Amino acid sequence: MDIENAKTLGLGMMTMVSILSAYYLVLRIREFHSEKPDPKLTYVTHTQLDKVREEIMRSIGESLQDLRALRAEIREETRGLQKQYSRSLSETRELISGNAQNISALIAQAQIANQRIAELTLKTDRIVMKLKEGQ
Repeated sequence: MDIENAKTLGLGMMTMVSILSAYYLVLRIREFHSEKPDPKLTYVTHTQLDKVREEIMRSIGESLQDLRALRAEIREETRGLQKQYSRSLSETRELISGNAQNISALIAQAQIANQRIAELTLKTDRIVMKLKEGQ
């Protein structure tokens, strides 16, 4: 065997192994970067989807019940506030009416008192005049 042919044969074998290794490395890199998701992690089965749907529907049903309860509570509070407002309004009207009656009574009493004061002033003036005449 000739050494020159052995060198060429060895160089050819080394080149071929290097090219095949590079090609294998390129295939591995391509496989690594290609998207192959795990079906257990990315896809949903019909039973899982049904479970999620049932959970969402249950949650929506609970939310609707809570909303109805809150609306009923708000209606009751609104009615209570309206009743309290009407009661307060009627009490205020009664107080205003009572105050108006008391004021009119005081005005009448003040007029009567003014008349009596005027009468007493006339009587005292007459008495003073009689006393002055009598002296």
